[in-house]
Amino acid sequence: MAGSLIFVHGTGVRLDRYKASLTTVDNQARRLGIDQQLIPCAWGDPLGIIFEGKSLPDPPDAAIIERDAQETARWSWLLDDPLAELDMLSIRGVPPSPPPPPGQMPGWVQKLDEIKAYKPGIEVGALLKRIGLGDLWDVAFQKILASGIVTTAFERSDEANELADAGIALARAVVAQLHNEAIDHGRPALTAPIRTRLHDLVVEDWGCKVFGLGSILANFAKRVGTQALRRRRNALNATISAPLGDILLYQSRGNDIREFIRQKVTEANGPVTLVGHSLGGIACVDLLALPDPPRVERLVTVGSQSPYFYEIDALASVKKPNPLPSGFPPWLNIFDRNDFLSFVGERLFPGQVEDYEAKSGASFPEAHSAYFGDENVWQKIRAFIAP
Repeated sequence: MAGSLIFVHGTGVRLDRYKASLTTVDNQARRLGIDQQLIPCAWGDPLGIIFEGKSLPDPPDAAIIERDAQETARWSWLLDDPLAELDMLSIRGVPPSPPPPPGQMPGWVQKLDEIKAYKPGIEVGALLKRIGLGDLWDVAFQKILASGIVTTAFERSDEANELADAGIALARAVVAQLHNEAIDHGRPALTAPIRTRLHDLVVEDWGCKVFGLGSILANFAKRVGTQALRRRRNALNATISAPLGDILLYQSRGNDIREFIRQKVTEANGPVTLVGHSLGGIACVDLLALPDPPRVERLVTVGSQSPYFYEIDALASVKKPNPLPSGFPPWLNIFDRNDFLSFVGERLFPGQVEDYEAKSGASFPEAHSAYFGDENVWQKIRAFIAP
C-alpha cells in the first residue's frame, strides 16, 4: 500500500488540537498496516477565522454562572425524564414516621390529595393562556400523577420533614411534561423564563414555597450544575464559536481553502487518499467536483456535512439534482448517529458514495471527534483504500 494519505481537518480546529488528532490518526493507521505517507493539511491557522472574542459580552459573575449552570443542568435532566427528581425523593433512606392519631390522615396524604384536586388559579391560568397551552395542562398533570413514584416521594419527604420538596419536584415534573407535550403537539416549547415563572406560580398555589430546598434537591442541583459547567463549557465552545465562523468563512471564501488542499495533493506522492473531517470533507468534495480537480484515488469524509449541504443546495460544486461529475473518485462517507454534524449520502448520490456507520457510543459534541480513535473506523478505511 503506497502513496499518500492527506488528513484535512474540520471547522474550528487550530494547530494545537490538530496535532493531537494527527497523532491519533498516525498511530491508528500504522497499527492497522496503513503505510501510506501521512501528510497534514492544517488550513485552520493560515486561512480560518481570527476570533479574539471582542464582540462577545462580558461574562456574568461567578455566582450567576454557577446558578445558571445548575438550572440548565436540572432542566436538561427533567426534560429527558420529568420524574427524575421525584424518583430521587422516593428512594431516600429515612426511618418511617409514627402513625397519626386515629381518624387523622398523614400530612403527606392530605397535601397530595389537595394537589391532585388542583385546578389552575387565575395567575397560572392567565400564563397558560398567554403561551397557548391551557388545553395541555391537564394532560401533562395527569400523566405525572399516574406514576406511583409521586406517592412514594411524598411519603418519604414527609418522613424527612421536607414535604415541600416533594411539591416543588412535582411542580417541576408537570412543567417539564407540559414542555414535552407542547413539542409533541407541534406547539412552541417553553422557554426557560416561562418554565421558571410557571413553576414558581404553581408551587405558590400549592403552598409549597420555601426559602431553601432540602438537602437532596439542593445537592443534586449543585452537583449536576458544577459537572455541566466544568465538563461541557469547553466542548460546547469548541463546537460553536470558531466552527461557526469557519463555516461562514468557507461559504464566502472557500476557494482559498480548496486551493490549500489542492497544493497538498499536487505535492504528495501518488496515489493520494484524501481524508476530510467535518468542514474539511465539504472542501474536499467541492475541490474534486469542481472543474480541473487534482488527481485523487480515494476520498474519505468523516463526520461531514457534505450530503446535507448538497440537499439544501449549498455546495459550491454540485447543484441539485445533478449527480457528481464523471471521474469523481470512489467516496467513503463515515457517520455516527450520535454526531449531529454527520450525514449520509447514499440516497443523494446513489452508486457514487458508500456510507459507513461508526458507533462511538459518545454523546454530542464529543461524538464529532471520536472517529479517529475507533479501530473499526480505521479497519473500514484500510479496506476501502487497499489495492
